[in-house]
Amino acid sequence: MTVKEFFKSKTLRCIVVLLCIALISGGLLAVCNDLLSVSAEERVQRTIKGIYGKTVGYREIATDYQSEVGTVDSVYLLEDGNYLVRATGLKGYKQGSVSVWCVAYFENGSFKGLGSVSIAAYDKQTLMSKWTGSVLAGYEGKETFDVNVSGATYSSTAINNALNTVLGYVGTLTEVQHD
Repeated sequence: MTVKEFFKSKTLRCIVVLLCIALISGGLLAVCNDLLSVSAEERVQRTIKGIYGKTVGYREIATDYQSEVGTVDSVYLLEDGNYLVRATGLKGYKQGSVSVWCVAYFENGSFKGLGSVSIAAYDKQTLMSKWTGSVLAGYEGKETFDVNVSGATYSSTAINNALNTVLGYVGTLTEVQHD
């Protein structure tokens, strides 16, 4: 095949058409990504609004807290004196994990309990759709959590580990406040 025949061939036309499709698709994806992306600040505000039903001011607190069963990923001090904590519990189903958002309620500087828990993410957990925050009823102010998701023992373990990690972190907060 000569160069002249190549430029007149269907092969070149197919390459050009596919190249145009790739360029147009890439451009559309870039525009959609810019229009539809959600910033980290907006995600935090959405979480706060889901818990409080309104927008509440906050500031991020640096943390590197880890326990044997979980890690604290991020902490936000809310303008009402409570803390919004995202923690990841380990040792779930197939060694997966569950991340939760949880509010640590404080009153007059003393810890009152955990509440308003929502699932942030989970990895390898198959029965998470059965879990609701209502299983926490009656656990406010307790020192450890032992909640159960029907049929999901290991997923429940990961949730318990995340919540107990939050409790451990809150314990370090109250120690710092009392020192």
